[in-house]
Amino acid sequence: MAIAYLIVAHKSPDQILRLVRALHHSGAFFVIHIDKRAADDVYVPLREYAASHPEVLLTKRHRCYWGSFGIAQAMIACVNTAIRSNRPFEYAFLLSGQDYPIKNTEQIAAFLEQNKGKEFMESFSLTKPNRWTEQGGAFQAMARVMHWTLFLRSRTFHFRIPRKFPFGWEPYGGSQWWCLSREALAHIESFLRKNRSYLRYFKHVFIPDEAIFQSILSNSEFRDRIVNDDLRYIDWENPNPLYPRTLESNDFEKLAASPKLFARKFQPDRSAECLDLIDARFLGIASEHASKP
Repeated sequence: MAIAYLIVAHKSPDQILRLVRALHHSGAFFVIHIDKRAADDVYVPLREYAASHPEVLLTKRHRCYWGSFGIAQAMIACVNTAIRSNRPFEYAFLLSGQDYPIKNTEQIAAFLEQNKGKEFMESFSLTKPNRWTEQGGAFQAMARVMHWTLFLRSRTFHFRIPRKFPFGWEPYGGSQWWCLSREALAHIESFLRKNRSYLRYFKHVFIPDEAIFQSILSNSEFRDRIVNDDLRYIDWENPNPLYPRTLESNDFEKLAASPKLFARKFQPDRSAECLDLIDARFLGIASEHASKP
């Protein structure tokens, strides 16, 4: 099973390289986007690693302010790089630099073999009741995509001025993270290349990375292939103190019981013991190998 791992990140280069090593196998390659706002001590180690590892590709960098189009640009850069590289792959995962596998590469490949033809992406109609419906202000489901949002660096300005969603489509949204087939990614790459007006529209959508791909696939022939699951273990119920929860060693048994393929989020200073347990118990690799620069 040939797999592309697309990683969007902004810090902790050692943790990103640990993630790459944990997922490395003969059929894998990696596409990494590093926030253009990140310092050289984040980007340079990855650039140097990629120079001697042809399975690692770095994308053009974009500035990624939370909630803005920059994060969607980072996703699009990863998709474009993967498709235009002409490297073989059957599925691609979108990961953050704070994700980590909780299944080994053989289990991940076996899962994808058993589920060929499915697209793993949370996607729900924003016009129907959903988990964003009751959120307030610009976070409300339809307000995210149907009102104007302007961005000035990290500042966000929302205007309750209605917009017409492109092509008369029904807007969809969901988690940023996904696992999609090459066919679905090729459709997204081709669609965005041919429909620049769609990109212009999403430059003024609030948190566009949680709607731009969902709306494309859920209004296409891929809609019936979508499984409403992003294959991630994420704890939104127990912040410590931020959401989502930073996973630590006392979360390990919950990870062991989870059927998901990946978990997030991990922080180098707080999650080291948990990551070592995952390496030893789930992945069968020595922690010193996984964390070695």
